[in-house]
Amino acid sequence: MSQLKILSVDGGGTRGIIPATILHRIYEEKGKHPTEIFGLMAGTSTGGILCTGYAFGISTEDMLDLYFSKSSEIFYDSGWDDIRDGFGKNLGADYSNKRFKRILEDIFKDSTLKDIRDKSRDERGRLMVCSFDLNPEETDPATNKIRPINFRPRIYHSDFNRDQDVSLVDLCLMTSAGPTYFPIYKDHIDGGVSLNNPAMAALAYAINSQDDGVKEYRHPDGNKKGLGKDMRDVQIFSLGCGTSNQNYIPAGEIMKRSNGDWGNLQWVKYLPDMLTETNMQASDYYVNQLLRSDQYKRIQLYFDLPEAPELIRGKTLGLDVKREDLLEAMMNYANNVFDKQRDAIYDFLNI
Repeated sequence: MSQLKILSVDGGGTRGIIPATILHRIYEEKGKHPTEIFGLMAGTSTGGILCTGYAFGISTEDMLDLYFSKSSEIFYDSGWDDIRDGFGKNLGADYSNKRFKRILEDIFKDSTLKDIRDKSRDERGRLMVCSFDLNPEETDPATNKIRPINFRPRIYHSDFNRDQDVSLVDLCLMTSAGPTYFPIYKDHIDGGVSLNNPAMAALAYAINSQDDGVKEYRHPDGNKKGLGKDMRDVQIFSLGCGTSNQNYIPAGEIMKRSNGDWGNLQWVKYLPDMLTETNMQASDYYVNQLLRSDQYKRIQLYFDLPEAPELIRGKTLGLDVKREDLLEAMMNYANNVFDKQRDAIYDFLNI
């Protein structure tokens, strides 16, 4: 069976400049666009936008430039909006998505996932994007009526028959509607709340050979839920968006605060990071258990290491970094890490 190379890109807001830099370096040095390397590209939030852009055929240079040229426009907030929202995120999202939507419309026009499916030839360029559905429904088998069910992850895919009419603009807004950052979009929020690292979701799709039964999915050899690959024929190149590595509760802090008897006020500070960090680490754990070291390579940058540029060393960088010097520092850090791992990356990707 032919080998499947998977690109997996985490969520992380403008810290997505890190994976964008690494993928651009590969193109600069080897002339290989992600669609020429990977049979499946899976992304969440900023990673979903990157993978959608690549699958659509946008150059690695242009996707990298988006972070420099459009971040201030994407994360734009007016004083009036702050007042209306209760000074920040108290009563409304920190940013409007109107400018963001116009940027996406300029890029993708009215293209849909069907356009991606039509482009993905010769086992290359499939697209998977993770979002989260706040109002999912299912057909009750007993009554044959539609009923609401618990909210859950929603994975969109260029292979799925059900998703062919989904516009790429809507797809990008649904995967990146981070709670408190952007408004809910079409009953969806950022996929990072459950699948910030989409590597495990991509692996599950790659090896799934179950019959679909209702022709909701698409497979070259029939109607299956996945590609039916042997796990030994799968490789995953997983790119993180950098971390402060400070998402923990300091030693002694728990007992100092009411002997660990915590309620809403104590937990609220930690829950947002806990939500994304735990699902990211869980995905990494599962994939590490299932794949050999020569099948799985993850690159993550840590801002608390001595090798991090001084400007960002020890810093906690939000999802909405707009300052050009900070963006450049992250790009430089990604370039330095790439230089150190260049041979290992090319050996892993066999290019």
